[in-house]
Amino acid sequence: MTNVFDKHKDKLSGVWTLLSADMYDSEGPDRKLLGRPFGDNPLGRVVISASGFLLATLVQPPGLEPLESAEPTDAELVRIGRSLSSYGGFMTLSEQDDGSLLWHTQVEVASNPNWIGKPQTRVARFSSDGGAEYMTLNPVKWYTLKDGQQARGEFKWRKIGS
Repeated sequence: MTNVFDKHKDKLSGVWTLLSADMYDSEGPDRKLLGRPFGDNPLGRVVISASGFLLATLVQPPGLEPLESAEPTDAELVRIGRSLSSYGGFMTLSEQDDGSLLWHTQVEVASNPNWIGKPQTRVARFSSDGGAEYMTLNPVKWYTLKDGQQARGEFKWRKIGS
């Protein structure tokens, strides 16, 4: 696999804000929405450097509730910790026949220690509309939802800075 990050770094590098994080029952056109684990107005950022280092942070709604005081309780820390998903590492890209990119991030730091040293892999597609740039990421692995259902993730992002 040839790393084509340099070819696409102008499109990728920058700051991206999360627009939606949806879980579906399949990948097809008749797929059914199963849930939105980050809510209807998700909070997330991805920062990608020109050298290919990525930092991603997503927060579920319970993690956004204000603290009672400047010194959080253990329960508040647990609530925040369980609501936060974050990882970072250098990424590599390969081009796919359909024009999408296969994106691998070799995780160096993460809120989930089980991710460290392992890849996070996504299929990335890009579009633009009215001067705004968009990125849709589909993790290649299936997710297991809290109710046990298997789901395919789709994360839509808009570029907000370079």
